[in-house]
Amino acid sequence: MKIDSGHLVLQREDTQLTLDAARGGAILEFSWRDRPIFRTTPRGAGADPVALACFPMIPYANRIARGRFNFGAHAVHLKRNSEHDPHPLHGQGWRLPWAVIAATASSASLMFEGGADEWPWRYRAEQHLQLTQCALSVRLSIENLAQSAMPVMLGLHPYFCDPELAQLQASTPRVWLADNASLPIAEVATPLDWSFDRARSITAVPLDHCFADWNGGAVIRWPDRRVDIRATNCRYLHVYAPSGRDFFCVEPMSAAVGALNRDGDEATVVQPGARFAIQVSFEVGAA
Repeated sequence: MKIDSGHLVLQREDTQLTLDAARGGAILEFSWRDRPIFRTTPRGAGADPVALACFPMIPYANRIARGRFNFGAHAVHLKRNSEHDPHPLHGQGWRLPWAVIAATASSASLMFEGGADEWPWRYRAEQHLQLTQCALSVRLSIENLAQSAMPVMLGLHPYFCDPELAQLQASTPRVWLADNASLPIAEVATPLDWSFDRARSITAVPLDHCFADWNGGAVIRWPDRRVDIRATNCRYLHVYAPSGRDFFCVEPMSAAVGALNRDGDEATVVQPGARFAIQVSFEVGAA
């Protein structure tokens, strides 16, 4: 482990990871044998996390329509948190500093405490990032420090590089349709043109959609490398593959887009003093 311009640089044989705890506990670089796996953060990137390589989504993921939802006795109203979107999205952790609580040459643990503000519940979030010879493992957890039950949605938002060369394979049997504001409308069987059951180009169809009933496994292939994604406590996979951009996103999530806006128990309910966690690994190898 070393510090470079205030960033934490981890290395383990063929893999390297650069972290910026101050910018949302985000990853700036994840590479294997000097090949980028996540999109490398430009040196001139500012504070906006959408320019980074990967960030945690906590205590909620994706958009909350108009920033409003009800849970128990709470009528929650969240302010927008991005100039690019009228609806608040991706939680609080990606916009605020995290603290480094432990680090070795190949691992780091980060912590963030939030809530008890427009998000009514106080909580503690932790990220533990571990490199092996050919993999990155991320454990993202949340502890409810409030006196009442709290709904949570956890996720990771990695930006992958070279979309024109990439293929994705994943079991995606159902998908949430979305309106022009990227808000969910209805869950349906995945149209054939959107299916990744067989590996296909990530650029074949522009997507910004959440796939449901995901089994936690996915494979991304480029001509010279591949990434096997394995996730626990994540039954949803959001795929963001916009046209004409130099990145694409494959985002494991614990709940579907819009879960907090719908009645029922789609989001995970964490009781006072309890924890919830997701684990996501990115194993890299030759194509």
